[in-house]
Amino acid sequence: MPFINTGELFEIFGVKIHIGVNIFAVLMFLVFLLSIKAFMNSIKSKNVLGIIFGLLATLSFGFFSLATILTYGYPILHH
Repeated sequence: MPFINTGELFEIFGVKIHIGVNIFAVLMFLVFLLSIKAFMNSIKSKNVLGIIFGLLATLSFGFFSLATILTYGYPILHH
């Protein structure tokens, strides 16, 4: 996957943490932004099921887009 390398930040338990952005992270971040919009619309219309699914989608896609940006989508376990 194509990515933009900005360098290594630190290492945790043998896993090197980088800041980088690849295409998958950008797509997940766009879905995260859309899920925020859907969550806000469901709050405005007082749709309980929409609020639950919007919150779950926002939390999961937000976490995974951030994790993908920090690790390029995969941890570098080999040296």
